[in-house]
Amino acid sequence: MAKRGQAVRRSPTRSKVPTKAKRAPADVDLKKEIAALRLELAEALERQTATSEVLKVISSSPGDLEPVFKEMLESATRICEAHFGNLWLCEGDAFRLGALYGAPAVFAEARCESR
Repeated sequence: MAKRGQAVRRSPTRSKVPTKAKRAPADVDLKKEIAALRLELAEALERQTATSEVLKVISSSPGDLEPVFKEMLESATRICEAHFGNLWLCEGDAFRLGALYGAPAVFAEARCESR
């Protein structure tokens, strides 16, 4: 015990600053798994929404495939995070451009001229 007027010495192992609790490896793995599952869920929801949109177009335009192709291509381009997309139809031994979405004007003009 310290005498009157003398400072009490603290043990060097104690500090006033609280230490940050270390995370267990299982906690870190769990957080990574949760993040991966959230991303997977968001992607599944985006695919489901795109499918719903395409089905709406199909039901509203029976017999007319052009709006269906455009909606399919728009959804696929968005899901893939692409800058633009094109949809080609296979007819016999040849391919025909079915739809374009977001293509640069020069690209679109060149594809439309080759029809």
